[in-house]
Amino acid sequence: MKVLIELFDTEQIYNYIATLVFKPEKVYFVGDSEIMGGNSRRKAEKLARMKNLNTKFLYKFVNPDNFPLLRSKIKEIIEDEKKLGNECVIDVTGGRDLALVAAGNIMSLGVDVIRYDPKNKIFRTLSNGETHPAEISLSCEEIITVAGGTVYSNTHSLSFSDKEWEIIDKIIRLYFKKRDVWTKFVKYLQRISKKEGEKVGDRLWIEAPATLNADGKTFSADTEILSGLEKTGAISDFRFSRKNNRLEFKYKSSEIANLLVNEGVWLELIIYLTVRNSDVFTDSNTGVKFIWDIPDGGNSLNDLLSDNTPRNEVDVMAVRGIKPIFISCKTRAPINEDLNELYAIREHFGGELACAVLATTKHVELESPIYERARAMGIEIIHEHDLDFGTAKNKLTKLSEV
Repeated sequence: MKVLIELFDTEQIYNYIATLVFKPEKVYFVGDSEIMGGNSRRKAEKLARMKNLNTKFLYKFVNPDNFPLLRSKIKEIIEDEKKLGNECVIDVTGGRDLALVAAGNIMSLGVDVIRYDPKNKIFRTLSNGETHPAEISLSCEEIITVAGGTVYSNTHSLSFSDKEWEIIDKIIRLYFKKRDVWTKFVKYLQRISKKEGEKVGDRLWIEAPATLNADGKTFSADTEILSGLEKTGAISDFRFSRKNNRLEFKYKSSEIANLLVNEGVWLELIIYLTVRNSDVFTDSNTGVKFIWDIPDGGNSLNDLLSDNTPRNEVDVMAVRGIKPIFISCKTRAPINEDLNELYAIREHFGGELACAVLATTKHVELESPIYERARAMGIEIIHEHDLDFGTAKNKLTKLSEV
């Protein structure tokens, strides 16, 4: 395919599927100037770079509700390309109903019109019913790019060794047993794991009182958790003197130390590992930070970060093909603000294909107001019951189906 004519749609992903599958030399985006304005060119070109495409993007602005004008614009593109010896194909996966009618009318000129079938993952030529396989996989970052955003950081490094992943898996099991007192224990660890001027992990050997007072609060060790952590391999040489009320131990590594002083990371890791260990998801990540814009020649990412550009963080993001799932993780009971933020991210960066999930370590009753509101907003809740009985994986897999 040399030339693709794409009827531009507000559902952003549909504007790029044919380009990713057929890799045309030239793409004409045809549609409303307001919809195609802003950073449409920047995101198309950035996605092409990420996918190593040498595609040229052209933009033809026309009111898609004006049938004669739309038909005339499409016909003009076809005729201009024919003069250059190029055959055109029109993709009507995106585009409003009237645009589809216009494209169908153009079929009389002998131009192929194609449409994507997301359920069967094929492109179908409307004139003769022929199909073309369309297995497409986008990364988390590419999904954000398609929607006009820029990923600028992943909060958590996941480059652990196999041995560290084994330890992490054991810590997760300990976390489940002790999750009611885990946050209190972590606040103690945060106090003893670094001295003034240090970062956590600068030193691995820790010596500290088992109880200490700071900022008007009392922080105490949980020797049962520390003994459990030694069994996981996260720490070693744990000793506790009841007489002196002091303890000492050694962290396995600075990476493990930084995980242990992060009270919210374990639920994120549980959900991330649930996704990673599933055979249906094609990409996943944790702590994905992004802004709602894409740099161009006139500004840089640092410029955008220093401005008032909206930004968000998704605790866990998963993709199955082209369908993203945005997951927010809470170690407390969810509130309405959590749902509102998650809903906004899903609508802006995922569209009709995307799903949103709120995961919490607390129990949420099906008849509770927060559960009913989540259901009304199309947000799935994974709660304590799902984590205890292993149904979180089934929920996520079912949500990822097109």
